[in-house]
Amino acid sequence: MKVLQIVKTSDGANWAFDQAKELMNMGVDIVTILPDSDGRVAKKYIDNGMKIKTGNFELPIRNPWTFWKKKRNLLQIIEEEKPDIIHFHFVTNILFGRLALRKSNIPRLFQVPGPLHLENTIIRNIELLLSNKYDYWAPACVFSKNIYEKYVNKNRVFLAYYGGYGGSSIMNYTNKQKLHKEYNLEKNKRIIAMVSYFYKPKYFLGQMRGIKGHEDFIDAINILNKEYDDIVAIVVGGPWGNSQKYEAKVKKYAQKKKVNNIIFTGFRNDVKDIYKEFDIAVHPSHSENLGGAAESLAAGVPTVSTNVGGFPDIVINGETGYLCLPKNPNSLASSIKRLLDDDNLAKKMAKNGQNKVLDLLDIKNTSSVINNIYKKIAKKD
Repeated sequence: MKVLQIVKTSDGANWAFDQAKELMNMGVDIVTILPDSDGRVAKKYIDNGMKIKTGNFELPIRNPWTFWKKKRNLLQIIEEEKPDIIHFHFVTNILFGRLALRKSNIPRLFQVPGPLHLENTIIRNIELLLSNKYDYWAPACVFSKNIYEKYVNKNRVFLAYYGGYGGSSIMNYTNKQKLHKEYNLEKNKRIIAMVSYFYKPKYFLGQMRGIKGHEDFIDAINILNKEYDDIVAIVVGGPWGNSQKYEAKVKKYAQKKKVNNIIFTGFRNDVKDIYKEFDIAVHPSHSENLGGAAESLAAGVPTVSTNVGGFPDIVINGETGYLCLPKNPNSLASSIKRLLDDDNLAKKMAKNGQNKVLDLLDIKNTSSVINNIYKKIAKKD
């Protein structure tokens, strides 16, 4: 079976790479289209001997006149590769693909990375209206799956988590006290950390703050600082795309709130060497799939997340972590406080969380699910 995978970024979407690599090991002939061959993740495809093609096949909303050239380029790649299935991961890619391939009878699989577009009535309806009988969906969380099943035939919808955070990967996380040494932190300082790119608000979707909740995290730390003097907040991650101005705005927000015990590390490629150094990992997203909670649970770190999207699939409130209300710093601070005040409970829940993702997010298991979906789709069409 030959699969053409279309990814909109050459620098991110490690989950798509991990899955493609495992599918290749399973015998799937998979070719990946990336915007270019120079990005961090693009090089991983190349270094692992995986075939890539280059092309930016996002829906050209700002420059619609380029649509026809993009369409010709995609059709040329399809003619060269002759795939049995075309696998999309991003909304802008699937929208372009459906418009460009209206006359194609090649099955299309949209593995839905998150529920954001489904939470917007207009975008959700556009996505559904552009689909036809050759379209299938593989939402990566139960929340998204439930939404799709309200609108399309359940036989065309499959639950498929992105893996890479279970199985043997949980052994890759270490605690080398790198942050304490790098930032001269006292040994008794407890680290409350957030790991995420900075995504600037999408004002056309009504977002006033970044979707990852950086400002909420700062507000929650500000609340906790009134009670604890042994905590330090650390934000790991840099700007996504052209979000540099938003990143600077968040840093200024922390200064305005006089949260002086917060460190912004920028992008790091050693996350697996610092994750277990965190005392608590926080994921205050406004909309999310499994998000960073998958990684913090895999690392065995006490976890707090908002009660949105796919978080509840793995953050079982009071069992593997705590859920809090989105866009609510008081609720976030309250959940963090519960873990700060009971270290034994925090460690127990962290271990429960690690056990939860051990099999569920093992890349071999999640990739096997996708492979079986391929077979079902190919058989139907």
